[in-house]
Amino acid sequence: MSMIENKKASIILILKVLQEYSDEDHFLTQQDIIDKVDELYGIELERKSVAFSISLLQELDYDINKSPRGGYALLSRDFDNSEIRYITDALFSSKSLSAKQAAELSKKLNSCLSKYQRKEYNYIYKSSEINRSENKELFYTLELIEEAKRRGKRISFQYLTYDENGKPYTKMDGYRYIVSPYYSVNSSGRYYLICNYREKYRAITWFRIDYMLNPKIEEEWPIKSIESLKGVKEFDIAKYLNDNIYLLDGDVIKATIQIENPNSVQFVVDWFGKNAKIYKKDDKLLADIKCNESALFYWYMQYSETLTIISPQSLIDRVKNEAERILNKYDK
Repeated sequence: MSMIENKKASIILILKVLQEYSDEDHFLTQQDIIDKVDELYGIELERKSVAFSISLLQELDYDINKSPRGGYALLSRDFDNSEIRYITDALFSSKSLSAKQAAELSKKLNSCLSKYQRKEYNYIYKSSEINRSENKELFYTLELIEEAKRRGKRISFQYLTYDENGKPYTKMDGYRYIVSPYYSVNSSGRYYLICNYREKYRAITWFRIDYMLNPKIEEEWPIKSIESLKGVKEFDIAKYLNDNIYLLDGDVIKATIQIENPNSVQFVVDWFGKNAKIYKKDDKLLADIKCNESALFYWYMQYSETLTIISPQSLIDRVKNEAERILNKYDK
């Protein structure tokens, strides 16, 4: 006799039926549960068996409530509707996942809900219609990086880039980069590895994880401790990400901008948070910002209509040169 045919499995089957067919708007009577178990699993249950199983599940902290009108429903779940929607938003907007990966993960998340709560969320993004990573080994690479960190080993990989026709190829004829991995982070929908590559160029650098090809753990190469790197005393990953909002190469600077439209304060807060100090001086609304110069330059170009750079001069000159370049380009 198989386990599924054993009446002792009834408690599991009843739980599965409640997970799939009940919620705060849909209660199942004992007879409904008996009918569903028979229909789906071919097992006949008695009412007293259903009542006993539900009592036991409640004792095990499953949030099964009884309606005053009769019937039972599983109310609390691993994720509620709003959490599922938020995570699904993130999945469908992430460019690090392929369309297939986003759809499969969304389906798994939705399985936490009842059939009545379950949605496709097609109105958020059609996952196959936005630009996405073509790297099908993203999750494998993320797992390999975590394993390497646990074991204190470096990893190596080939790195993807594109030619002038937009066709992918491996940089430097398939050269393998060997790095000490420290942190995997998601920034603007992309996964990055914060690591050490060649210390003489920059102690801390980053690579796009979805651009890594054929990664492997280098057994003979131990990770360099982050504290041993030249110029790195106490590394704070949160501070690093706040200082490098776009993860571009360049130095972190302190800049002052004038906010000409108070509605633009939200853009400053959204992007820089506590890295921006907003204040008034001489009837002007100002913000002191600490950020990677290249990142700040590109960020400013998005909001230049309502913001003006006060300092440093190097950033002002960079913006002026770019504005002149664009103007000359279109005057030709």
